[in-house]
Amino acid sequence: MLARQQKINTTLKPDHTADSFVSFHRYIMSMAIFPLLLCFVFLFHLTFSSVAESGRGAFSTTGGGARDRIFGHSFVAVADDANAMKWNPAGITSLPQRVVTFSYASLFTLGSGAFDFSDTSSSVNEDIVNIANLFPNFAVPVGISYHRIGTHGLIFSDKNGTILDLNGDYKEQLLTLSTGKMISVGKSKISFGLNLNRYTVSSIHKRQGLGLDTGILFSPKNRLIPQIGVTLNGLSGGFDLSSGQEETKRLPSRLTLGLAYRLLKDQLTIASGLAKTSTAEDWKYGITGEYNIYRFYPIHLSLRSGYHFRGSRSENQLNINARKANLGFSLYINRFKLDYAYEPHTLLGNTHRMTVSMLQVRPTEIHWQNGMQHYMMLEDESALTSFQKLIILNPHSARGYHQIARIYERRGELDNAIQSLEHVKQLDENYFGQEKLQQLIEDLEDQRQLHTGLRQEPF
Repeated sequence: MLARQQKINTTLKPDHTADSFVSFHRYIMSMAIFPLLLCFVFLFHLTFSSVAESGRGAFSTTGGGARDRIFGHSFVAVADDANAMKWNPAGITSLPQRVVTFSYASLFTLGSGAFDFSDTSSSVNEDIVNIANLFPNFAVPVGISYHRIGTHGLIFSDKNGTILDLNGDYKEQLLTLSTGKMISVGKSKISFGLNLNRYTVSSIHKRQGLGLDTGILFSPKNRLIPQIGVTLNGLSGGFDLSSGQEETKRLPSRLTLGLAYRLLKDQLTIASGLAKTSTAEDWKYGITGEYNIYRFYPIHLSLRSGYHFRGSRSENQLNINARKANLGFSLYINRFKLDYAYEPHTLLGNTHRMTVSMLQVRPTEIHWQNGMQHYMMLEDESALTSFQKLIILNPHSARGYHQIARIYERRGELDNAIQSLEHVKQLDENYFGQEKLQQLIEDLEDQRQLHTGLRQEPF
């Protein structure tokens, strides 16, 4: 019995030297290539912005990428990508690696058309650059976001009606620095996040201001309990709305609450949210669904749609003042992702949003590294969760099923271990060598029969 057990453990043990060499090689490549790509993204953005400066505007204090705009205010409870910095900074604590995103939108197809950056263009364009988890090995996660929106060709006049500019520019810019901290409460997690915002509005005059945002994200271990996000925007800081000619006014604050359920092994997300701004009488509500398709590895597809409305409550009745629906999709290819969102508007026209994301490491590699780390620390439950996430993303991962078999074998769940090794055999018979893999399965079956006989034998 002990000899067979030692044989099984020896056979299931992988070659850590080879794995270490491969992991080290991938780490060196990612460290060498990723900063170069990061520099390229920023050089492209700076060049693109300087060319388009005369024809489009600057970043706004609202909005975001293509995916999070579909979720709307419910994204404060989802907060699982780089755009979490715009909605709930606490979400930055759950990002396992550095992520860079670049977003673009031509709002409502206004003006002379999208992608028209000439001096005569009056289109309204929006851009966002996010870098989340800027220093992966830092004590706390740090992210930076730059948001710009605006237009060209406006006519400015003073209070007396005197025209000051017949071809004026209007820009809004927002520079955000985000950080957060995650703590564990039992098997659940609570994250806290903070944003430091620098606002700039440029037209005839230039106006600036500072602001703070805070966020909380509760991630329960029990899947029957929803993930909860709460944010409070515009906590402090004054904004010179009148270019110093009148008293400084405070930015309006906004309270947002969101709930999110992750179902079908995280393939389905259903989220809802509501928001209330201090200067508005009505509330904003929304509900969104997202479904992930993992059948075509390494290509993954996500489909999502949201429904949002604005209303108020009076005399125990809910009055709906406006409503809209939007939809979009995401296309994942290894370390790159493309998001698209379609936002219709009956009066102003349609808005098309696009976001390109670049990851430092493939998500499957992140789950593999986390799983191996938990396994070596004898944290079988966490290791099993990581390897199962790897299998969801890549159902053809023989090494993922192999590691799951090792965990089940160590826990004494021999039926599950045998089933996992059968998956390995179906995916790659030469993973151990066909004869060696079959012998390993037979040894586990013998061990299972022996345990069954010992339980049935009377004392």
